[in-house]
Amino acid sequence: FTSDSATQYLLDPTGEWDGARAGSGAAFGVIATTWLHYWWGFLEGFVGARLPVARHRLSNTLVKVVVDQAIGAPLYIYTYYVVTNFLQELNSQQPQMDDGKSASVLLKETHDNASQMLMPTMMRHWMLWPAVHTFNFYYMPLHHRVLVQNLVLVGWSGYLSHLNNGGLMTPKEEIVVTAETIKRRETVQQGHPVLTRKITVLSHPPPSAETIAMVDPKK
Repeated sequence: FTSDSATQYLLDPTGEWDGARAGSGAAFGVIATTWLHYWWGFLEGFVGARLPVARHRLSNTLVKVVVDQAIGAPLYIYTYYVVTNFLQELNSQQPQMDDGKSASVLLKETHDNASQMLMPTMMRHWMLWPAVHTFNFYYMPLHHRVLVQNLVLVGWSGYLSHLNNGGLMTPKEEIVVTAETIKRRETVQQGHPVLTRKITVLSHPPPSAETIAMVDPKK
């Protein structure tokens, strides 16, 4: 909640505060905290039984990081986009609920959007979190890891909120924007033929002195 509210203010200090956006982030925070508690407990037992920390500290850490980033992280990001977008869309339809979309339609739309945004977000996620978790798993005892995670999440949650609210385009949106940009350029060129001719002329190098002399011997 605090992270999202701060992000809104930093990106648009004069804009109106979006309570639904901040509230959806807070709702996901409750889900994520519960998920991390059980997920990390599972990782500790599953990997620890095969690579005891006392004898394989580094291997134990690296395997937990790989498993977490391959399974836990994508689930976390996907759930974030689904939960926050679903709640925001649901809230925006409250005044006209009779004519609004059904919950199943909203859920499908948020699923499609989350699937599109997952990989671009994961590419950004992997630039930060593997290093954070390597430090966390190697040096911090289990009962302190959530604290370290939450300290980093203050900034990361705000960044996710930014990506989720216009800061990141899905591949489909990029295709649409690129097509619209090309179309606008073609329209401008068709509407200004003189400008197009000037651009074409300027794109060629000026004639050399020898060429001028051949065309006009007087020069």
